[in-house]
Amino acid sequence: MLDSVKRLIGLLVLLLIGAAILLLILQNPQRTQFHFLHWATPELPFSIFLILAFVLGILSVAILRVLRLGRFKGSRSD
Repeated sequence: MLDSVKRLIGLLVLLLIGAAILLLILQNPQRTQFHFLHWATPELPFSIFLILAFVLGILSVAILRVLRLGRFKGSRSD
């Protein structure tokens, strides 16, 4: 019973995230281009850059967390 409730809550969270991303894409159709030093991105919808920033943030936090957990596991002496 508890597993099915957890699964349902997880599904609802995923649906909410998907709806938020869809809303973000629909509300930001304007095309934009970013320049950094001598590098320029292709002209893409602004929502793509926002989603890319979110994904890169999530990945960087996940990588730092894995590195931090690995450091603590290696320093333990039982």
